[in-house]
Amino acid sequence: MVGMKSLGKFLPLYYILFSSCILFSSCIGDFNKGEAYYYNGKYQKAIKELNLILFMNRTDIKALQLRARSFEELKQYKEAIKDYQQIIHFDPENALAFAGIGAVHWKNKDYQSAEKFLLFAVSHDPNNFDMLLLLGRAMIKNKNYKSADEFLLLARNLNPKSSMVYFYRGIAQANMGDPMGTAAQFNMYLKYEPNNLSALYNRGFAFLRMGINTWALEDFEKVLKANPDHYEAQARRGVCLLETDPAQACEDLRIAFQKGSKYAQEYLKFCRE
Repeated sequence: MVGMKSLGKFLPLYYILFSSCILFSSCIGDFNKGEAYYYNGKYQKAIKELNLILFMNRTDIKALQLRARSFEELKQYKEAIKDYQQIIHFDPENALAFAGIGAVHWKNKDYQSAEKFLLFAVSHDPNNFDMLLLLGRAMIKNKNYKSADEFLLLARNLNPKSSMVYFYRGIAQANMGDPMGTAAQFNMYLKYEPNNLSALYNRGFAFLRMGINTWALEDFEKVLKANPDHYEAQARRGVCLLETDPAQACEDLRIAFQKGSKYAQEYLKFCRE
């Protein structure tokens, strides 16, 4: 009969480590400690603590989720995706894991993959505001403007005070050729973020397309006051002024054209004698 001492030589290394961790509780890991490391930005320490937990229990979803997030913060995206895939293997309807993979693809500017995984995420958790917002943004990147607006509307219904929902709905509706809807969305956005130049510019452009030149001019003036080098706002201010102040309009258009505005080039023909 083989003695225990002799048998020990043949035990797998992981079994020896497992036995050691039973004897020494410091090897087990503490989720609360790992979580504290994460929220304090100590991601390497968080991963080390979570590794101990996952050594003892590789199916611990909470530990896998937090370790994946820690890898994300360190821009170790391959490791993050592996953890998210593990979560999905153990829990095929885990929306956070699908959203995590989508977010990684978003950070890598792979918007097609981001949209795909975020769609999976919201199919399992249709009332998650953050998932819906990022999905809408991914769809805008992929030029799926109608679908983007539909999902952003769902996000707005969940959180009507979020300024960003109105901003991205404005972008979507502008690309759908709906100037009235665009202006309405940016009106709401500017209610919360009154000094955002991008929103002012886009709302001004929407007013211009609707023929409301006075309101458009006000927005372009505000943009140019804050940023005199915004040549696209200068070009559009020029268009607003073609009938009322042609001299200033043509000066704006010439300067904007020299700075690279193709929009200004289209309207310079009205300045030729």
